[in-house]
Amino acid sequence: SKAGEAGEEPAAGATSGIARLKTRSYGVLGGFTTMVANAGGPVMSLYLLSTGFKKLGFLGTSAWFFLIVNTGKLPFSAGLGLIDGRSLLLDAALVLFVLPGAYLGKRCVDRINQQLFERLVIGATVLGGLQLLLR
Repeated sequence: SKAGEAGEEPAAGATSGIARLKTRSYGVLGGFTTMVANAGGPVMSLYLLSTGFKKLGFLGTSAWFFLIVNTGKLPFSAGLGLIDGRSLLLDAALVLFVLPGAYLGKRCVDRINQQLFERLVIGATVLGGLQLLLR
């Protein structure tokens, strides 16, 4: 019988092929959007939600992903003149807010249930996407 009839699951190869295509598509789109528009957040958020990450896994994976991607972008950004003394001075000033922000974020995420977290992520993704389109 054909997969999908009478509630049967699709063949494992078909599912993994579709999953690989989805993963690669999100990866390419995320890499492209983060390099050309510094806008990979919405793509990454949708990917992590679609794969079923829970709150802490979502946040940790996002943090590591963007650390790696943004570190890789440094030579390109410097070569384009996007990093200069003024931007580094601003970065240094903003570092003061990292630890308090991380502390408050951890306290908040512990109090939010998974369903509300997912709704907030989708809402923020939609708002961020709209802002990018309307700019």
